[in-house]
Amino acid sequence: MELATNITLLLAGISILVWGANKFVDHASILAKHLGISDLVIGLTLIAFGTSAPEIFVGISAVLNGNDDIALGTAIGSNISNIALIFGIACVYFNVSLQTQLWNLLPFGLSVALLGFTLIDGSISVDESLGFVGVLMLFMFMLMKTDGMTGEESSDAPEFRKSLFLSMIGLLGLIAGAHIAIIYAENTALLLGIPELIIGLTIIALGTSLPELAATIAALTKGKQQMVVGNIIGSNVFNLVFIIPIIGFFGSAPLNPMVMQRDFYILAALSAVLIVLVFALTKFKFKRALFVAAGIALVGSYILYIGLLSGVV
Repeated sequence: MELATNITLLLAGISILVWGANKFVDHASILAKHLGISDLVIGLTLIAFGTSAPEIFVGISAVLNGNDDIALGTAIGSNISNIALIFGIACVYFNVSLQTQLWNLLPFGLSVALLGFTLIDGSISVDESLGFVGVLMLFMFMLMKTDGMTGEESSDAPEFRKSLFLSMIGLLGLIAGAHIAIIYAENTALLLGIPELIIGLTIIALGTSLPELAATIAALTKGKQQMVVGNIIGSNVFNLVFIIPIIGFFGSAPLNPMVMQRDFYILAALSAVLIVLVFALTKFKFKRALFVAAGIALVGSYILYIGLLSGVV
């Protein structure tokens, strides 16, 4: 009975999440037009930070409760699911080349490289945490330099205020739905006796990535492909530069060595694939068959990864 209740509430959380994603993407796009800002910049900032809020919330809660493995697993697992599952699904639906500002990939690559350097000794120091804060500052500086103007600025103040209000309602739906889904997904996992690190890497990581997935699907159905790419890049940067320093500043327990031996290398490989594919989307003639094949391979790799963690593979 308890398991059935958890599953029912999990589905309710997902329903709220999907509703919030549609509202958020719709009205964030309208805000972008009012401000004359491109979908890419909105994806890199407003949507990326908004959809990363569940990961950040879970990370803070986990560290303050002494569950550093859950916080670390959530950060790494969410980034793996963002690339392998969410970007993989997006690749199947891409149909044109994109005008992505490639220098935004620099903070993304630096955050992954710094994570590898940080995990070598099995702990996260204050100095290493400050390094992630530095990457965040670099990311924000690059965003200010990004050519995000569309030349379509609107001055309809009532409509702007309405869209701002409804986008915030949508964001609250995203966060609330994700929070409900995470709680009951974690409860189910604990009932089944799954270790904390595995919970972070799978159940919670996938649960906190649901906003990115919902926002991605909503954006794809509305033809906002640049918003999708910006969301995934920005979310992955925010996940690392916020959660990892929290562990370094406030955590105390030694980190599970399996994170470095297994999960980091998977994240690094997937991050390299993402960089190559975004570069190809921007610089080369679009070839749909290539991206469909890449999308299927990425989603397949995620299924394989989950099978590895669950002991099925």
